[in-house]
Amino acid sequence: QRMRTPMRSLALILLLAIAGCGGDKAPTAAKAHAVATARTTVGGVTLQTSTVALADLNDAVAARYGIDRGGDGVMLLVTVRDAAGNGIDPGDLQLTATASVLPDPPTPLALRAIQTDGMTDYLGVVQARAPATVTFKLIATRAGARADIATTAELQPR
Repeated sequence: QRMRTPMRSLALILLLAIAGCGGDKAPTAAKAHAVATARTTVGGVTLQTSTVALADLNDAVAARYGIDRGGDGVMLLVTVRDAAGNGIDPGDLQLTATASVLPDPPTPLALRAIQTDGMTDYLGVVQARAPATVTFKLIATRAGARADIATTAELQPR
């Protein structure tokens, strides 16, 4: 059961992020078409990126990550796990990210490390108004290995 708990936590966070518009809240102005994810392994850790429109985050997830849901944009979440989905010490992991609201050129994206229940996540926020295409590029290095991840988020008016 220990191995399943971190994956359940990640799934719950992403589910809450996607379901953030439910309840008695008024509809928001934009949404991501879908949660875009990408995965790679570098230096013995598995990285997964997910993108979620800020307006789609619920209050609990926004509070956990210290994000203002009132703005327009997209959150990039990078999870760091072992091959079984358990939390792992990132060690010498270095992440460099860029983001672009097309057609603008890429600019550096600051990533904040968040540690919860023995798991490390990194997140960055890009401000963008719908309709917009936001591209993310991530370079990860650890233990002398390198991996690149690219993903795109589509913000559409509701």
